[in-house]
Amino acid sequence: MSTLRIGGIASGFDTDQIVKDLMRVERMKVDRLLQDRQEVQWEKEQFREITNDIRSFRDKYFDTLNRDTNMLNPATFSKMDVTSDNESLVTATGSADALTGNYQFEVKQSATAAKAVSDDRVISEGEEISLSDTMEEVNGKLKSDFNFDEDGNINLKINEAEITINKDDSLRNVMAKINNSDAGVRLSYSSFSERFTIVANSTGEGFITTDNGGNFFSALDMKLDEEDVYNLGESGVNAKFKIDGIEGEKESNSFTIDGINYSINKIVSHDDWANAEKANINVNTDVEGIIENINSFVDDYNSLIGDINGKLRDPYYRDFSPLTDDQKAEMSERDIELWEEKAQSGLLRRDPTLQRVLQNLRTALYETVGELHISEIGIETERYDQSITNPGELTIDKDKLRNAVSEDPEKVRELFTRRSYDGEDDSDIGIALRFKNILDSSIGTFTRPGPLLERAGSENSFINNSLSRQLSEIDDRINRMNERLTRQEEQYYRQFTAMEKALQELHSQGDWLMQQLNQGQF
Repeated sequence: MSTLRIGGIASGFDTDQIVKDLMRVERMKVDRLLQDRQEVQWEKEQFREITNDIRSFRDKYFDTLNRDTNMLNPATFSKMDVTSDNESLVTATGSADALTGNYQFEVKQSATAAKAVSDDRVISEGEEISLSDTMEEVNGKLKSDFNFDEDGNINLKINEAEITINKDDSLRNVMAKINNSDAGVRLSYSSFSERFTIVANSTGEGFITTDNGGNFFSALDMKLDEEDVYNLGESGVNAKFKIDGIEGEKESNSFTIDGINYSINKIVSHDDWANAEKANINVNTDVEGIIENINSFVDDYNSLIGDINGKLRDPYYRDFSPLTDDQKAEMSERDIELWEEKAQSGLLRRDPTLQRVLQNLRTALYETVGELHISEIGIETERYDQSITNPGELTIDKDKLRNAVSEDPEKVRELFTRRSYDGEDDSDIGIALRFKNILDSSIGTFTRPGPLLERAGSENSFINNSLSRQLSEIDDRINRMNERLTRQEEQYYRQFTAMEKALQELHSQGDWLMQQLNQGQF
């Protein structure tokens, strides 16, 4: 229950201001706690930023989903540069399994899909059909008729897929039924040519087959053979080609042979090999592509440790505590910004958790991989000196790296991707796996958090981390302090109220005495 407050009626004092002044000293203790809380909150936010940077670096370079940048994947260090001197005929790309060399590629026939087209215009003279017409309306405009059963249906089979068409279905819906079925075909209509076309979704030898239920394809004037199960229109064909004189055949125009992905881009059909169209395929190690990945890895590593080194070496300004609300009210926005830049500086200075992560990464780079060392491919580390802006930063001798990738890509691949052959000794695994192990153990998971998550947690997680616990403890202290201050303020008001009541009584007594004295004079 709040205290009844009587403000200065008898005394003339500004009671509210007096109480506010008395409480100001008391509230300085709460302000100190709020400042402590702000510092911990800033520390938590900065720590999470570093953790997110580390997680992003890990996910970019050590996640199998990022195929182009995954440093654990041997293919990253076995990129192949594949070119064709006749790309209008065939283009080619290479995987890590491609063998370097020159290959002559000849195409006698490109793959085509089975197809059928109406032999002539299917609409009667003077008629038009639209996709919104019902099949009954379409039937009335065709030169030939569909045969609907007594329920108004056509039960049609295409490539063993059964499709039911009703006379009230629109032409658009019928085409959707066929095209979305398991038949693997696409039916279309041209209002310009007044012809229907059906094409298999995939290329390769074989016909589109049908039972011609309801006289469907006959009414659309499409070619059918005389079998019980009709072959519709023209058969598809396989691609026929030679690589260095050896004949091959594929159902598709895109295929992979010996690590090279070929794509035939041109419609080709010749009766004999003498007229086959040719292209020369050249396969080399993609030196520049491999170097680009290594450069990117080194740049991002330097950026990561630069961020961590910056936090570890930021100066701490002891005289710049977080601002209170009263202090902010007296300052400009720019002054507040400059003040808080210094107030937030140095909160992670010499943090042992971050120092340990850096030290582990440095050790992973120092140690040899088997008998290989990273310096052999032109990558060195800056000395660890306080005068260096980013101690431990990697540098690259570009000529030495290019020579290593060109002359011995296997050595470069082994240095990064080597797997353990003799147990769990880090000296027996590549740098990429070492880094992944370090970062995985440092971050941890939601169920088994590592030291980074144990320290500050992460966004949208419920990990019980030390900085969050510290914030909760400060919040509890602030709440207790505010409760005590509320009681103290009420006590002050009770005392002033009692004083006002006493003064009112004195004034009343004085008035009575004066009245008595005045009456005595008369």
